[in-house]
Amino acid sequence: MTNHINPANASPVNAEPGSLSVAAFHKTGRQPGSLRQKGIGIVEVMVGVLIFAGGVIAVTGMQSQAIRANHDAIQRSQAVWMVNAAAEVMRLNPAGLANSAYQRESSNASANLGSYCQASPPRCIGTTCNADQMAAFDIHGLVCSSANIVIEPRIDISCDGSCLPTDKVRVLISWATRGTEKGVLGDRQQVEFRYVRN
Repeated sequence: MTNHINPANASPVNAEPGSLSVAAFHKTGRQPGSLRQKGIGIVEVMVGVLIFAGGVIAVTGMQSQAIRANHDAIQRSQAVWMVNAAAEVMRLNPAGLANSAYQRESSNASANLGSYCQASPPRCIGTTCNADQMAAFDIHGLVCSSANIVIEPRIDISCDGSCLPTDKVRVLISWATRGTEKGVLGDRQQVEFRYVRN
């Protein structure tokens, strides 16, 4: 006896449970194969680009702040050297301090740094200079040698009395700092040093 199979009740050969046959795919208008999406969509790419750009901006900002902090530290270190050096040269030339030669020279240097540094100081190396000439030589060397390191350096020298022995001497170095915007100068910083003349 021959068994007849009704084509309507026939199951596809080697079909897995839950899968669609080739005929079923053709009826739905889809092609056989994996139903999963392949590749990366434009949304995922844009999100990745935004995250990467945000990271680059953050790193750049941190680097900029680090450079600025390093530059400020260099300027402060140079200013500390200037006040100590000024105190040392004035101890070696007390007459220049007593007759206000250092005070005048520091005021001239701070008033117009560009023209002051372009002028030639007295030659006191290998030659004999008086107290005023030595003061001019000292201040010119201190301020103009630091002009390439410190932004707009200014020096102010004064005494509580007449700059006689036991009077207090004050040396103030100030300089400009860079603002948040390129080329814009912010508030001035300063270093002050006081000592008793002996």
